[in-house]
Amino acid sequence: MIHPIKSLEARHQNYLSGHFAKSKYGKAIAALKGIHNGESCFIIGNGPSLRAEDLTILKNNNVITFGANRIYNMFGKTDWRPTYYACEDEFICEDIKDKIEEFPIKYKFIPIQLNWYKNIKLNFVTYYNSKVPTSDEKASDDMAEFSILNGTVTGFFIQMAVYMGFKNIYLIGVDHNFSRMTDKNGNLIVDNNVKDHFGNQKNADENTKGIYNIDYATQTYIDLKRFCDKKGVKVFNATRGGKLEVYPRVDFDSLFNKEEQK
Repeated sequence: MIHPIKSLEARHQNYLSGHFAKSKYGKAIAALKGIHNGESCFIIGNGPSLRAEDLTILKNNNVITFGANRIYNMFGKTDWRPTYYACEDEFICEDIKDKIEEFPIKYKFIPIQLNWYKNIKLNFVTYYNSKVPTSDEKASDDMAEFSILNGTVTGFFIQMAVYMGFKNIYLIGVDHNFSRMTDKNGNLIVDNNVKDHFGNQKNADENTKGIYNIDYATQTYIDLKRFCDKKGVKVFNATRGGKLEVYPRVDFDSLFNKEEQK
């Protein structure tokens, strides 16, 4: 027998998923459309190349930034804080949900599906609707309706940055290389000499079920580059090292003069 309350919840969720822009969360996201027209931003990855000094430079230059997941582990080393925050991995989100609620950040984005299907309920966040990609749809033109879920929170940030109107997007700390990965054929690749994240702590996600699919992630970045190219948005990789070669490389230090780096 179908539980009547659960049936009503499922119907409401199906309706909301198809009309998300009408929800309070969709309206909150819609208010962000084009608010950074023509500006530049940095998307911060949590790779081992990430340096606190670089984040301080971004803060001192009032650069708008996006940070995700356990980026709070960097907070004790710099006064920098991300302008926008997101977490879409269910295992990480469940593990750090109390910290997410405490972050003094106005916009914290979480997929509403984690609330609906994983019972991860958070206060003080802006939920967004996520959809799996299709052969014709690799990125979203309307983030108030949905974001394409593409296996990396950096992908969400790129879509959101385009929606907000940024014309130059810089990546830093996106090493695109992990100690445990799978390829397109499902083969496990293990390299214990590779660090997953910044800092000296053990790999932060080694106790979770998620393993990075390197080929899928690379294709995601290729698809997002095509999306950005069509929108006239330039994406640059300012990561110190790493293995992401989809976007043109730029030297982080060259972006700021010596006075700006103090």
